[in-house]
Amino acid sequence: MRFHVLGPLTVLSDGREVPVGGNKLRVVLAGLLLHPGEIVPVTRLTSWLWEGGVDDPDRAKATLHTYVNRLRQLGARDVIRTVQDGYRADVDAASLDLLRFRGLAASGRRAAAGGDLDTASRVLSEALALWRGPLLSNVDSAPLHADAAESLTEEWLRVQEQWLDVGLRTGRHAELVATLRELTRSHPLREPFWERLMLSLHRSGRHAEALQAYHSLSALLAEELGIDPGPALRATYQAILTDDPSIGSPDGAQAMARAETASHPVPQQLRPDMPGFAGRRAELAELDRLLDDSASPAPGGPRIVSVQGTAGSGKTALAVHWAHRIRDRFPDGQLYLDLHGYGPEPPLEPAAALETLLRALGTPAGRIPAGLEERSALFRTLLTGRRTLVLLDNAGSSEQIRPLMPGSDGMVVVTSRNQLRGLIVQYGARRVVLDQMPSEEAVELLSEVLGPERLVSAPTAVAEIVERCARLPLALRIFAERAARFPGVPLGKLVADLRDERTRLTALDTGDGDHTDLRMVFSWTYGALDPDSARLFRLLGLHPGPEVSTGAAAALAGGDLAGVTRLLDRLTADHLLRSRFPGRYDFHDLLRSYAAERAREGEAADQDAALRRVLDWYLHAARAAAEHLPPAGRPFPAGPVPADLGLPEFDGPEEAVGWYEEELPNLMAATHYAASRGWHGPAWRIPRTLAAFFDFHVPGTAWAAVYGVAVRASRTEGEPYEEGCALNHLAWVNTRLGRLGEAVGHYDEALAVARRIGDRDLEGDVLVNLGATYFRLGRLAESTDCYGQALVIARDSGDRHLEAEVRNDIAQNDNELGRHAEALTGARTALDMYTELGDRYRRGEALRALGTAQAGLGRFGEAAALFLDALELMREFEDRRGEADVLSRLGEALHGSDDLGAARARWREAVEIFTELDDERAGAVRRRLVETDSL
Repeated sequence: MRFHVLGPLTVLSDGREVPVGGNKLRVVLAGLLLHPGEIVPVTRLTSWLWEGGVDDPDRAKATLHTYVNRLRQLGARDVIRTVQDGYRADVDAASLDLLRFRGLAASGRRAAAGGDLDTASRVLSEALALWRGPLLSNVDSAPLHADAAESLTEEWLRVQEQWLDVGLRTGRHAELVATLRELTRSHPLREPFWERLMLSLHRSGRHAEALQAYHSLSALLAEELGIDPGPALRATYQAILTDDPSIGSPDGAQAMARAETASHPVPQQLRPDMPGFAGRRAELAELDRLLDDSASPAPGGPRIVSVQGTAGSGKTALAVHWAHRIRDRFPDGQLYLDLHGYGPEPPLEPAAALETLLRALGTPAGRIPAGLEERSALFRTLLTGRRTLVLLDNAGSSEQIRPLMPGSDGMVVVTSRNQLRGLIVQYGARRVVLDQMPSEEAVELLSEVLGPERLVSAPTAVAEIVERCARLPLALRIFAERAARFPGVPLGKLVADLRDERTRLTALDTGDGDHTDLRMVFSWTYGALDPDSARLFRLLGLHPGPEVSTGAAAALAGGDLAGVTRLLDRLTADHLLRSRFPGRYDFHDLLRSYAAERAREGEAADQDAALRRVLDWYLHAARAAAEHLPPAGRPFPAGPVPADLGLPEFDGPEEAVGWYEEELPNLMAATHYAASRGWHGPAWRIPRTLAAFFDFHVPGTAWAAVYGVAVRASRTEGEPYEEGCALNHLAWVNTRLGRLGEAVGHYDEALAVARRIGDRDLEGDVLVNLGATYFRLGRLAESTDCYGQALVIARDSGDRHLEAEVRNDIAQNDNELGRHAEALTGARTALDMYTELGDRYRRGEALRALGTAQAGLGRFGEAAALFLDALELMREFEDRRGEADVLSRLGEALHGSDDLGAARARWREAVEIFTELDDERAGAVRRRLVETDSL
C-alpha cells in the first residue's frame, strides 16, 4: 500500500484509492503517518481524537484500539504496529510521500552545501512536487493540525525557501518572479518570501517593482497586525533604494561582512550554568534536534528558537544550560542579553539592546550609529558569515526583539513568557514550550537539592510536594531550599504549608528577593495585563472545574463570546493560561491559587454573580446536549435560559456525547461547588442532565458522589420527585460499579418515594432498573416480577419507550432461562417499537436480544447477521461494553456455524475490550479461546 499525507489523506492499493471511512479513522491514520517509525503514545493519539482530553483514559484507549483494528481490516495490518503504550507506522520512502519528500530535501541541502547547485535545484524541485495541498484537508482534527500539520507546513516552506535561494545563487532571478508572486499571495505575512521577491525583481532590473513589493507588504502588515516590516526586509529595501552593490549579486553582502568582521573579538557572554540542573530531557532533545537542523542553514537567515512558558517554568535555566552544552558548535562566540521583558526593571529598548550587543562584538562607541535601523543593519553585517549563538533572555514582545535578529547564519534562542507569535509568523521561529515537568523529573530536581536519601525516606510526602508545587521548577527549588534549611524536619510536616490554597504562595517565598518569591514572579506577568484580561484571569481562578471552554468563560465573565475569546487568547499568549486544544483552557494549580487570591481582593457580590452565571451555563448547555440523546426520564424544570448565555449547538448524538466527555469533570466539579455554597438547585439539576450520558460512559466512583449530592440537594429543597430520580440514578451507578447490594437498597428507597407521591412513571423507571440489578444477581424470578409490574405501568400510561424497554428486558430474561421462542417474540416486538420510535441506540440492544434468541434456537447464520447489525450500532454510539458483549455473542454464533477462525478473531477483540474495561467477562471469553485452541 502507498500513503499520501502531503495533501488530502489518500491510501492507494494497486494504484486504486482505498476509502478510509469515518473522520476518526483518518485522524488516527494521519497521526501515525505524520510520525513514521516513531512510537506515538496512546495519550497523544487520543488528544488528536478528542479535543479537550478525556476524563476516562481507559475507555479512550479501548475506543482507539477499535479504530486501529478497523484500519488494519482496511489493509494496514502490516503497517500499524502495537508497541508499549502506543502504536507505530512501519513505512518507508517507497510507501509514504512524506519520507520521500524528506529524503529528497536532505539530498538537495547536501548538494547545495557542496556547491552542486544544478543537482540541488533538481532534487529540491522533485521534493516540492510531492505536495498536493491543502495539507490533510479531509482530516478534521484541530489538535492534529496544530500539533503536527502546522510544523510540516513550516517544513515545506523552508524547503521552498532553500529552492528559491539556490535559484537566486544560480542567477535565475527572472524565472523566480512568477513563483514568488504566487507564494506571497498564498503566504502574505511570511517576510522571507517578500525579501526574495524584492531581490529577484531588483536583480532582473525591475527596481521600481521591487520597491513597490516592499510598500505592498508594509501596507498589509500595518492593516493586519499593526506593525512594520522587520529589520532584514527594511535593510533590503534601503539597499535597493540606494542601489547598494552588495545585493547586486548573491555573494556580495557576505564578502563585505567577512572583511568587516575579520578582526572582531569572540564574545563569551553566557551566564553561569545552574548547578544541579535536572530534568527537561524532552526539551533538551528538541533543542538538539533543532541545532542539528541548523548545522547547514539555508542561505538567507539564522535558525531561531523561541523557548516559552509560564513564569517559573525554568526557561532561562534551560536555555543557559543547553547553551553551555553546545557552545563548542559556535566558534564565533555566544552573546547573552537580558531584555527585562518581565520583572521589576523596565524593558530594555531595542536601540539600547543593540548598543550592548554591538559593544560585545567589538564596535567602538564612536562607530555605533545613532538610529535604530542603522544599528540593526550593522549588527546583521557584523554577524554575517559567523557561527554565533545569540541568547536573548526574558523578551517581552516580538517588537522588542525584531531589530535584534541577525541576517544570516548562526542561531538565536529567545526566552519569553509571551508566545512571540510575530516571531513565528515573520521569521519562521520554532517553539519549545515548557509546561509542567514530568513527575519523575520533578523528583530528580528535588533530589539534586535535598539528596536522594531524604527523598527515599518519604515517598508519599515527595509525591505530594511535587503536585502541590505544580511540577514547576521555581516552586520546587524554593520549597527545596526551605527544606534544606531544616534538615531535621520530616518532609511530611513541611508539605503541610502547601495544602491550603490561601497560604500556599506565602510558603513559596525564600524571603531573599523578588526573583525567589513566586507570588511576585507571577505578578510581573499579571501586572502587564489590560484591565479586562486581568479581570477574566481573576474570575478563572474561581472556576470550579479543571479547565474551561470559551463558552463557559464568556458566561463567567458576563461578556460576548468574541470579546472573551480575544481575552483568553491574550492570557494564553502570556502563558497565564494553557490551550492544549482550540477553545479549551486551563492553568496549573499555583497560577489558579494566584488568580483566586487576586479575585478574593474584589467584591464578593461580583464573584457570586460570575459563579452563578457559569453554573447556569453548564446546566443549560448539558440540557441542550441531552436533547440529542435517547430520553433518560421526563423533562425537568431547568428554568428559563438567561439572555446572552451563548449555549453550544449540537448536530446529532456524536457531538452531544463528545461535549459530555469533554465537560464531565467540569459538570461534576460544578455540582460539588454548588452544594458547598448551599445552592441546591444546580446541585441536583446538573446531575439530572448527566443521566442522558449514562449509556455512553463507564461511570466511576465520582458518579456515585455526584448523585449522593443530588439526593441531598433535592431532599433539602423539597423536591420529592427529583429525590426519587436522584436515588434511581445513584442506584444505577452502584449497579454499574458492581455494588449490587447498595444498588438494591437505593432502588427500594426510590420506589418508596415514587409510591408515596403516586408517580407511576418514576415507579416504572425504578422497577426496570431494579429488575436489571436482580438479573445481575441471578435472581431471575424477582427480576421478571419487576419487569411485569413495569409493563403494566407502561401500558396504562401509554409510555411506548418504557414498554419497548421492558419487553426487551423480559426477552433477555427468557433467553437466560432458555425460553428462546418467547424471547424471539418479545425481542421482535421491542425492535419494531424502537424502529417506530426512531431510537437507534436501543435498536442495538433489541438486535442483541434477538440474535441471542436465534442462536439459542440453533439458527446461527441468522444470529450472526443480527449481531453484526447490533455491533455497528454499538460502535456508532461508542458503547464499548456493549460492543464487547456483542462480539462475544457473535463469536459463539460463528462457532456454531463452524467458522472457528472468525469466531476466535471476534473473541480476541472482545477479550481486549473487556480487559481494558476491567470487566469480569474477559475471563469467560478467554476460557472459550483456550477451549477451542486445539480444535
